[in-house]
Amino acid sequence: MDPSETGTSAAASVACVNCRDKHLKCDGNPGGCSRCRTVSLFCYYVPSRRGRRGKPNEYAILDACCTSNIDDPTFLIESLPTVGSGDLSASYLPEPLTAVPEMRIHLIKAFYEYFHPAHPILPPFDIWTASSPPQYLVNIIEFIALHHLSPGQIPQFSTDLWTGIVNADLSLEKAQAYLLLSIMFHGRKAPDGAKQYIGLAIQCCFLLGLDCRELSDTTKMQNPARAESMRRTLWEIFVVDALLAAVQVGGTLQFNIETPDVSLPSDDAGFGDGHSDISSISAKDLGHRAFSDDSHMSSLAYRVEATLILRRCVIACETYACEESIEVLDAMISAWFHRWPSDKSTILQFNGDVNQVDFQAAMIMHCASIYLHFPKSFLISYLPNTRGVFCSRPPPIGSPSPSPQIHTAKVVNAAVELSKLASLSTSVTGHSPFFACTLVLSSIVQVTVLSAHIEHPVGKYYSYLALNIGVLNSMGRIWSIAASSLGNIRAITREVEAASTESSEGLVASLSTPPILPA
Repeated sequence: MDPSETGTSAAASVACVNCRDKHLKCDGNPGGCSRCRTVSLFCYYVPSRRGRRGKPNEYAILDACCTSNIDDPTFLIESLPTVGSGDLSASYLPEPLTAVPEMRIHLIKAFYEYFHPAHPILPPFDIWTASSPPQYLVNIIEFIALHHLSPGQIPQFSTDLWTGIVNADLSLEKAQAYLLLSIMFHGRKAPDGAKQYIGLAIQCCFLLGLDCRELSDTTKMQNPARAESMRRTLWEIFVVDALLAAVQVGGTLQFNIETPDVSLPSDDAGFGDGHSDISSISAKDLGHRAFSDDSHMSSLAYRVEATLILRRCVIACETYACEESIEVLDAMISAWFHRWPSDKSTILQFNGDVNQVDFQAAMIMHCASIYLHFPKSFLISYLPNTRGVFCSRPPPIGSPSPSPQIHTAKVVNAAVELSKLASLSTSVTGHSPFFACTLVLSSIVQVTVLSAHIEHPVGKYYSYLALNIGVLNSMGRIWSIAASSLGNIRAITREVEAASTESSEGLVASLSTPPILPA
């Protein structure tokens, strides 16, 4: 009989979750207690609740609350390996060193310089390279780097990049690999691949329990850098899923937990000793921050808050929300900008570099404003045919608004602000491929303003359109999604200009030619 059940061995000061639930003694072995190993249970520990008030957290163990919707057919196109106890323990414990991966360091450094600042899910360069990551993740990172090092020569995708992932055991690195593939496929104008891989990343996230706060807190005590990478991976999946739903044709929200009860990501200090106070803030705390004096939150956390608002705006747009609901969301958008600290809202740093996370936070909020107000604005009647534009979904026709001029003004302002973001720097190498899609959204709004003739003079909109087209042209050397959208935006602009010219010529002719009186 298991000695932990006979009571012959002394109980450890901290029992694992399984032994604690059954009120059994536990030997406290961090690598898995003897009882759990005997019956092949996933063994892990959480801090003792003695002396605490209130009921236990609903995410205390990895059970159905974490995986309730994994079987939903909308999640997956291909299946994942069966999950065992070893797979789950790998989600927060360092993997044993099996083989040193082959790395081309110049490509890894290029990835960290150009791509990682916009999607910073991995630990800092020195920590990550020393952690012996799996070869398939190294290969993906090197392939992404090639996009930046060979502008104008987008590298050919090899099936070897994803076959290594499919055959790999479930782990944090596998979720990160799927996430990076999703972003990359979107940038390469492959919407089906982007949608498929973000679905796989979400499934890995739930199977690993990354959405469970207790797992994150436990990992933080054992390995702060890995815990921070776990949180960043969870929230990056959340952000990318929302962006794909907002800007990609056929995009849908696949992440079906609105606000995971996991600490928000920290700044890079969170990769240190794990004592950062920033990481203690959760998404569920955000609603009360407006009434407190605490404004200390990381740039990544502000981006998550912006994404939560974007998700609600996309849902409101698709469900034809009432005017009152739109006013509430509009107030949330305005309040977010007022709470945004001045040191983050400047975005452009003293050395001339753009803080890509702050940049995206503003980008997401302006995108949210466009999706919220466009269906209620005057512009919906003048929207050009944009079906040929890959990364912008025509908004649904909304119900009439008692104040369409207000909605129109807010849409136009958000489009202009997106163009102003593009003017912050002449370098585009660090921009996320998602920025190309939001620039397309900005361009469509401004072309629609020209088509509607609702504001004069219109010269500034031509200037902003020219800026957007220029940035898309530069980004097109890295990401094919920008190059593809560029031609469509130019074509739509020429059509609107031609229609405007014909309309003006017709008006001039009617004024200068005497009317023909009937005989």
